[in-house]
Amino acid sequence: MFFLRFFIILLAASAEFIFLDMLTKFDVRSCRVKGISFHKSRPWVLCGLHNGTVQIWDYRTNTSIDTYTEHSGSVRGVDFHISQPLFVSGADDYLIKVWNYKLRRCLFTLRGHMDYIRVTFFHHEQPWILSCSDDFTVRIWNWQSRSSVACLPGHNHYVMCAQFHPREDLVVSASLDRTIRVWDISSLRLRKQEVGIAQDLLGTTDVTLKYLLEGHEKGVNWVCFHPTKPYIASAADDRTVRVWRMMESSCHEELQLRGHTNNVCCVTYLKDFLISDSEDRTIRVWDVKSRSPIMVFRRDTDRYWILATLPEKNLIAAGHDSGMQVFKLFRERPAWVVNGRLLHYIYEDTLYSHDFESRAEYKFNLAHHLHPPCTISCNPVDNMAVLWYDTDGGMTETFTIPKPGYAVDADIKKRLNVTDAVFFAPSKYVFVDKSNKLVVCNCQGEREKVVSPEHSCKRVFPGPMGYVLCQTDTGVELYHMAQHTVTAEAAVSGIRHVAWDKEFNKVAFISKNTITVMTKRLKLITTIVASTVRMKSAAFDEQRNILYYTTANHLKYCNLRTGECSTIQSMKNPAYLVRASGDTIWMITREGRVTMQELDNLELNFKLKLQQQAYREVIKIIHRKQLQGQALVGYLHKHGHSEIALHFVTEPFTRFNLAVECGALEIAKSTAMELNQASVWRRLAEAAITNGDIQLAQFANSKASNFHGGALLSLITGNMAALGHLVDTTNDDNFKLHYGLYVSDAQKRVQILSNAGQLPLAYLTAKSNGLDDLASAILDKMDPDVSERMLKAKVHPISEIPKPFAVTENWPMLQVEESMFARLLKEPGQFNAAQAVLGDEEEEEDHAGAGWDEDDYDDTNNNAGMGMDEEREEREVEGEGWDDDLEIQVPTDYGADGAQKGQYVVPVEHPPLPQHWVEMYSLPAFHVAAGSFATAFDLLRRQIGLCDPEPLKPYMMNLWTSANASRPSWLVTSVVFPLTKYPSGEQRGAHHAPLLPEYIPVLTEKLRAGYTAFVEGRFADAQSHFVGIMHQAVFATYEDEKQRAALLELMSIASEYARALSVQLHCRSIDGNSKEALELSLYFTHFKLQRSHLTLALSQAMSKAYKMKNIKTAAAVARRLLDQDPPKTKANQALAIVAEGERNPTDSEKLEYDERNPFFLCSFSHRPMYKGTIDPIRCSYCHSPAHPEHKGKACPVCKIALLGAETAGLVNRA
Repeated sequence: MFFLRFFIILLAASAEFIFLDMLTKFDVRSCRVKGISFHKSRPWVLCGLHNGTVQIWDYRTNTSIDTYTEHSGSVRGVDFHISQPLFVSGADDYLIKVWNYKLRRCLFTLRGHMDYIRVTFFHHEQPWILSCSDDFTVRIWNWQSRSSVACLPGHNHYVMCAQFHPREDLVVSASLDRTIRVWDISSLRLRKQEVGIAQDLLGTTDVTLKYLLEGHEKGVNWVCFHPTKPYIASAADDRTVRVWRMMESSCHEELQLRGHTNNVCCVTYLKDFLISDSEDRTIRVWDVKSRSPIMVFRRDTDRYWILATLPEKNLIAAGHDSGMQVFKLFRERPAWVVNGRLLHYIYEDTLYSHDFESRAEYKFNLAHHLHPPCTISCNPVDNMAVLWYDTDGGMTETFTIPKPGYAVDADIKKRLNVTDAVFFAPSKYVFVDKSNKLVVCNCQGEREKVVSPEHSCKRVFPGPMGYVLCQTDTGVELYHMAQHTVTAEAAVSGIRHVAWDKEFNKVAFISKNTITVMTKRLKLITTIVASTVRMKSAAFDEQRNILYYTTANHLKYCNLRTGECSTIQSMKNPAYLVRASGDTIWMITREGRVTMQELDNLELNFKLKLQQQAYREVIKIIHRKQLQGQALVGYLHKHGHSEIALHFVTEPFTRFNLAVECGALEIAKSTAMELNQASVWRRLAEAAITNGDIQLAQFANSKASNFHGGALLSLITGNMAALGHLVDTTNDDNFKLHYGLYVSDAQKRVQILSNAGQLPLAYLTAKSNGLDDLASAILDKMDPDVSERMLKAKVHPISEIPKPFAVTENWPMLQVEESMFARLLKEPGQFNAAQAVLGDEEEEEDHAGAGWDEDDYDDTNNNAGMGMDEEREEREVEGEGWDDDLEIQVPTDYGADGAQKGQYVVPVEHPPLPQHWVEMYSLPAFHVAAGSFATAFDLLRRQIGLCDPEPLKPYMMNLWTSANASRPSWLVTSVVFPLTKYPSGEQRGAHHAPLLPEYIPVLTEKLRAGYTAFVEGRFADAQSHFVGIMHQAVFATYEDEKQRAALLELMSIASEYARALSVQLHCRSIDGNSKEALELSLYFTHFKLQRSHLTLALSQAMSKAYKMKNIKTAAAVARRLLDQDPPKTKANQALAIVAEGERNPTDSEKLEYDERNPFFLCSFSHRPMYKGTIDPIRCSYCHSPAHPEHKGKACPVCKIALLGAETAGLVNRA
């Protein structure tokens, strides 16, 4: 006799279980989600909504891909095809639709079900679709032939779920008739399809029932197969999850899991875990091996309905009443630390030690933990390590890393209720306790002392020897553990990880979407922002001033000297950088493997060679044509290397523009002849005039038919012959009359005026130039009246016009020394075949990781006898290693004056002062003063999350006009020059800064005006004043801590009053006798206002509450009013209301207001968010709180920044 053995796991009560926070990757609000499916290769999730909509979301970038609205009922079943660009959906309109997401339309519709459709799934191999319905049937469809293959009747109630087996020809179905059926569909692969009414009524004879499982006490809602093992999991309305084991000839119940307190809606496998969700608003995770519950996730207001998993990425998607979320059970980032030449990291309860040089790897087993450690810190002196686990309130483990071949000491010291743990000295480490204080311990785990920093410490990160980095509410601090002092601080929030360079001179703070790079003293170097992707890791190049970093799908770099970022390559799966040296990087994967990779950094190396002016290497890359594209040309042009960019371009128009830019007029002329466009010739003429090439300018003007330009040039240069030729050959009378004045041809002017009918003017012209006969002839042609007046007119003869000295030759050009790049291009035999081979070898040496600044020097010094020309040998003798590139020819004979005249060298043109401000400073105010509004906007987006710059426009224009002066000039209307303040004597060598106005007194005056308007009840004017303070403060600068404190206080007051006034204006815009108006008046009293202002707010709230018969609330407000020492009349009113409240402590209206429970007021909805229920987000500039559902929207208070954006903080210290 066979006895069943049941393993029943009982939870005492769900309230006694600790509810965990999800590791949420994606969260979206929508209508109720009833169906979910992951795409197998793309980062997409498909969801079916209760309102009949089908949506595709990118959970990696949090963006909507597409929306489909053809269903007319709730969409309960959705599924992506494993390889084709298809997905299927089934809804309450009895229809199954197959869609192509590339074409973005429905391909066809399958009809046959006669009631609501519950699920739809694709087969992993065959062109089949599985569906089940409330019509008691399960159907299999062929989506290629668009017809029904099989109908499986047998259930006598709604069929809630049906799924294919992942490997075998089986189908499992679950129904509200309390049964689970397993069907054998192997014969469907061979038989021909049968269609017609017989299949619908009688079912398919080739499909047989293999198992009938009974045991659930109520209807079964979901059923699924285990991916690899012979198990079936089911969820039912009896609040249980059951596991069934399939045998050859039978299937029996193996396990019963209890704990849910309402109907269990869905269950699915993820590796060795079973995940279930329920209408009790929880998701529970069960360990199949230990057969025990390990996690519970709960939502306060939403019921969970559906689950889906993506085992390849360990992702889980859950649909609930108000949307959908994608999350993970565990963090997949391995904890690691670099200790000299060793990399220590933890993966699956095993400690690995990887040697970078020998690539040897040793592993040591550790005690089992459900959650992996978050951090590991190592003491390099005695190989002590401390692990920190973010579970059960935080826990640390301290142990000694053994030598290869030995095991980890079993005496592992543990400590609970701690946050982070890092070594800061050879035998001491520090952690953060529950009271946010720093606790110092020795290697034996014994507590030595407690350190209380000035600001409470939330987290602690490693730093240089003797230092730690403390994350506080306001930013990050570099804390000296021995002196108990803060040596540096910066406004960086949301830090998740920290990466130092090898010498601890630079640090990268890694946040969710931002990497902030700073010096050891926390001075900003650059900020890398990616708003749509998450930053994963970063590592400093040990040889160059480069930061490599990874996102979810890309490996990138940042040039710390210029702040430029670019992508090196894409990555299929996320990886984490642990070390970088030249073009070699080391990464650790989520599978616990350390990989070393040689990067093809041709673009990065090319840019670095340009910065180092290593033009020989640049020329090699050019001639090999290894880099191409308009992006490279744009980069070279932007950074002042148009001469180099010219050699990358074949497109004529771009080549012409670059040639004009760098003054290569011969190339520009040949390209213009190829294009042969009037606009091109006009621009070439302007460039030729700028460079003094008169002949080319005349030629270009003639090609462009620009007679006015050619005539003006001839006039300026005194070439009257050319000007006369233009006047003779042009058919434009206006042109002839205008320029005929300059060539002194009076007869032609008289003829033109006569032909135009201007006889009086013609007569006067002839008379004044001494042409009396011609004047008499013209006089005869006039009317008698006109001729009589002309005779009476007094005509003065024209004085003799001086003849100009013609300059027909090009202007004299200074003999300018050629650039190094141009000289190298002209070297004979620079790029023959032998040198090409040599160049390949040198390139290989470059990629081997040698120091680039010394490659050329070593090569020339070691190859002096390998057939190089004499000039190269002389340069070697003279010491090319200094790289001065200065060729001085000492003459043998001197002139009488003891010197020889050499070629004139044009001095280097220094950039204008505003450009210097843009390049040297990261203050937005300085960029505005320089007129570089675009870079100022970029800085503000990174520093305060700027989203709408329009309100800042008047302040920016005012700042620019204040920092620049205009003086009259006789050549042009005026000249604008910047105003600068020069460094004092003790600041000698410092950079020049713009002379900016003192904004703090101006802001103080605005604050007084805002107070006055507030008291007078002009709330709109008052709000305008306070918002204006916040806008103008963006460009206010300070020089000392006193000014900084004053500016911060002004900002805080302006933000608080602007928020309060938005509530007051909202209250004034609605019915004053409504419940909402009373609530808003009460909320208004909880802002941090001046005492006299708070008295007005309390008086208003007390009056409203009393008029609406909320006596209890009015009395509570009156007590608060009495605490403010109000005027006598208001005090008497308050006392009377308090007395009445004691007699009749009742409220006629129930309000959403609890004065004893601290709360934040949402700046959008003006509804309270009580502490402990909702964690508000804040504006990235004015720090106004808001509900998390408004994340990414513009702040309604300051109106310029985003809510919830991660930023580096405003830089305004001059």
